[in-house]
Amino acid sequence: MRIIALGLVLIMTSACSIGTINGKDVIRSINLAKNVSKITTAGVKEEASNCVKDIFDPANRGSGC
Repeated sequence: MRIIALGLVLIMTSACSIGTINGKDVIRSINLAKNVSKITTAGVKEEASNCVKDIFDPANRGSGC
């Protein structure tokens, strides 16, 4: 977990993005790393099924797809 967060911080502070990084970006990256570690197969399947349902029922856009 710490390795992923450290890697994200290093990428964000690379020469390509010097001067454009701020505290919010660091927090977002750390939160993203935490959330990625919580992904489950069941959650991915549910999200995919919700997106497919939205394709066939355009009036229901509750899943955010």
